[in-house]
Amino acid sequence: MTNIWLFLYYPLLEAKRKLFSMKYLTVIIITGFMCVLYTISLRKFSYLIGYSITPWFYPFLISINFYNLIYFALFIYFFSDAPFFQRNTIYQMIRCGRIKWGVIQIGKILMSSFIYIISGILVSVMVMFPYVRLDSGWGNVIYTLSRTDAWKNYEVSLSFNYDIIVQKSPLQMMILTTIILWLAGTCIGLLMFALSLWIDRMFALFVSTIWVILPIILDNYAGVWRPLAIHFSPISWTRITEIGQFKYGIPRLPSLIFILSAYIVMCVIFSIAALIKLRTIDLKWSSEES
Repeated sequence: MTNIWLFLYYPLLEAKRKLFSMKYLTVIIITGFMCVLYTISLRKFSYLIGYSITPWFYPFLISINFYNLIYFALFIYFFSDAPFFQRNTIYQMIRCGRIKWGVIQIGKILMSSFIYIISGILVSVMVMFPYVRLDSGWGNVIYTLSRTDAWKNYEVSLSFNYDIIVQKSPLQMMILTTIILWLAGTCIGLLMFALSLWIDRMFALFVSTIWVILPIILDNYAGVWRPLAIHFSPISWTRITEIGQFKYGIPRLPSLIFILSAYIVMCVIFSIAALIKLRTIDLKWSSEES
């Protein structure tokens, strides 16, 4: 029972400390700016037709290439202090042991990622105020934009796929979006944690940056190899509206089962790798704010 409390309470404390830092505030401000940039035309459209939009537009927002790129670049910045060695780390390890300390950091990554995802969704809703309302369905605005070419006439920056609206309910899409973004963000955090332990922080930043820009590279240079290469680009899988969609009869992304399984396997591998290295690593603290 004591260990359960340790692995729940202390990761929450660590996550709370990280979420009340200037780094997190900076991330939220930039996220809000990006949301405003990509939803201003949607606000205008809602105002002109006299209908408020439902908050279920978020999966389509995160699927925009450049927004997706900036969103996960902010994840790298958010976890750029990996491997989280501070001045009190040695004291913490003496008290609870290296492995338990590592598990606490993994828990912190999981919790911080989840709160970051929820914050991003809430920010996207806030910037649409007062042209936003709750509804169990997709709503008139999204339905109209998916069924007509009004998005061209009003230069709406978000594209709504009618097939998705027919196939999935808003709740299904939001749950799927939250889970996939959470797993992807956690993967980035754990990848940086493990690599910074095994090699160094700069290498972790380099590899995670390649991860984030790889979808753009594949879109522009992969050509006929893209359907195969996309299986090795985990951030590409976060373009939620492309899951289950086809182009010229070829799937745009791997299957949902493959995506979820791959994320979970990677999270487990990165976690184990970090814990193994923690047993022998020499500690070097960082004074950078986390």
